Amino acid sequence: MPAQPSLVKPDAETVRSSRGPGWWPLANLTRLRAYPRLQPIAGAWLVSVLLSLLTSFANVHLGWNGIPLHLGPLTLDLTIYPPLVFSVLAAAWLGPGWGLIPIYLANLTSAIASGMSLPLAALFALAGVVETGMLWGSMVIFQIEPDLPRWRDLGLFLLASLAAVAASSLAAITWSAAHALPPREAQSIWRGWLVGDLFLIVVVVAPLLYLAGPRIRPWVQRHFPDRPRYEFSYASSVAALVASLAILGVLVFIGVLQLASSIQVEAREIASSSVLHQLSEIVFVLALLTVALVVATGLFGYALAHLGEQQRREAVHDGLTGLLNRRAFPDLFRLESERSRRLGKGIGLLFLDLDYFKEVNDRYGHDAGDRVLVSVSEVIRHTLRETDHVFRWGGEEFIALLPHTSSQELPGVAERVRGALAERLLPITEGGPAVRVTASIGATASDSLPADAEALITAADRACYEAKDRGRNSVQVVAGPGEAAA
Repeated sequence: MPAQPSLVKPDAETVRSSRGPGWWPLANLTRLRAYPRLQPIAGAWLVSVLLSLLTSFANVHLGWNGIPLHLGPLTLDLTIYPPLVFSVLAAAWLGPGWGLIPIYLANLTSAIASGMSLPLAALFALAGVVETGMLWGSMVIFQIEPDLPRWRDLGLFLLASLAAVAASSLAAITWSAAHALPPREAQSIWRGWLVGDLFLIVVVVAPLLYLAGPRIRPWVQRHFPDRPRYEFSYASSVAALVASLAILGVLVFIGVLQLASSIQVEAREIASSSVLHQLSEIVFVLALLTVALVVATGLFGYALAHLGEQQRREAVHDGLTGLLNRRAFPDLFRLESERSRRLGKGIGLLFLDLDYFKEVNDRYGHDAGDRVLVSVSEVIRHTLRETDHVFRWGGEEFIALLPHTSSQELPGVAERVRGALAERLLPITEGGPAVRVTASIGATASDSLPADAEALITAADRACYEAKDRGRNSVQVVAGPGEAAA
């Protein structure tokens, strides 16, 4: 029997792929008894919730809203609101539910502590949910790595933060109207929220994601019994966007109504110039709302279009390796078969089955097996031409469709793929050991077109089994259907 996959040191770097933030449902908290290793996660999260509540209370009673900062001739209003930091970090490292609950409770606490009525406070608290939700959703849709390892990730993260902060800061209208703040103070509050949230994201959140994320995320993954999710459905994205815009619209509408009511009262008591000042404030607020909604709608409209295209692509691609899947084969075969016929050339097919791949999973685990499959797919793609198509057929089986390839060219192509796999060391952990994995390959081609796709697959599959019977790590070439005489 041929030797099983041997353990060796890798001689090539592992390519890092962008998948965006992994996340787990908050419902995992109900599994603490069955999975005690989740307890450190639950404990750390509850501490962050408690800190969010305490700092939101301090925000109100210590006057952390709209603090004027004098920077030479420039004066900025800055609001310090630590719950935003806890919320975004929890969402990026654990998932949306873990981040949305702390920010909602913190906003509710600060609103009630400031004297806002409970119904209005419950609605006002949703602004923080919109902010964190929009930012996390952008990370998923644009596949922003939570550790921000590249300039692309940092740039998209800051752009998404700007849109989310600008949109949620409109809740300052409701806050100012509920507390009957004069126009100058109201604008100071709004600017403080806008500048303060951006300041915290740029100065605190982004550095923590970059510096602490590479250590915290692996620690988090080790404590969850399941793998993280990376997808968010198109329908859910549309619903979240519509809900976010609706919440912001309601908050602004309520705030403007309260401002208008105060004008009606004050118009009987104060000078018309003051009334005009408040009217100008309403116009400013409505203009800001329009700009924020246009920016948010444009950004997330593009994001939804990107997500829709991504999901259409994923329908015909394998989620692990990125290769095409079975669903993509019939249409591509018809297209390439017709193209090969017009060129007067044949069409070839390789059926690959990895040898002893079960031993990799049994010895090193399924995560290592997944990494090997990804590496195998890269080797096959780089060995073949750009015009060839590679499909993950299932498990450790692959098919390569070779357009305008004759039966005489086929053995050389198949042997080149076999040799490339046999010579390559495939990493099973990042920066750790690697294995050498071989493949048995069945090859067939049809020089007479149009050809029968199912018949070619059957012939190549049968040839692959013959290659395994011959001792594995070999190529077996058979004539395509109707090509026996040739």
